[in-house]
Amino acid sequence: MYAFLKIIFILYLLELNIYGSSVRPLFINKNMQMKIFEIEKKYQSLKRSIFSPHNDNQTNYNIYLDSLLILIVELEEVRSNSFVQVYDLKLEREYLDELSILDKKSKKLINVIVSLINTFKKYNPSILKEPYPFESYRNNIQNHINMENILHCLQCNLK
Repeated sequence: MYAFLKIIFILYLLELNIYGSSVRPLFINKNMQMKIFEIEKKYQSLKRSIFSPHNDNQTNYNIYLDSLLILIVELEEVRSNSFVQVYDLKLEREYLDELSILDKKSKKLINVIVSLINTFKKYNPSILKEPYPFESYRNNIQNHINMENILHCLQCNLK
């Protein structure tokens, strides 16, 4: 299925090139979209691991937190690289709009990841310095879920 989509995408790019349209902005936007999607999949996988029922007091959440921080760095690199690539190009409005939506999505994803990091920094038994009431934990998780819902609403607008 993925190979089929690649072929369709290449044919689409060739068709754009035949008619004289610029392929580069489209490629930059699609590349950014694919990388954000891959990072989001990694985030979802880490989140499932963090909330796994197999975790207990002995679980080292620092490994998860470090992995989440790496995802933030990757997202920031994707954003900056995309903007560096389009800096000298004269872009049409549709490419700018799509780039803007992708930028918003990457910022929201960064915020979602930071929210989860902050929640588990407070919850992490290995660095727990003061009591962390369950009510605070529940509120932080609810805020995190709300942020994820906003991210998913942005995805619906992207399609």
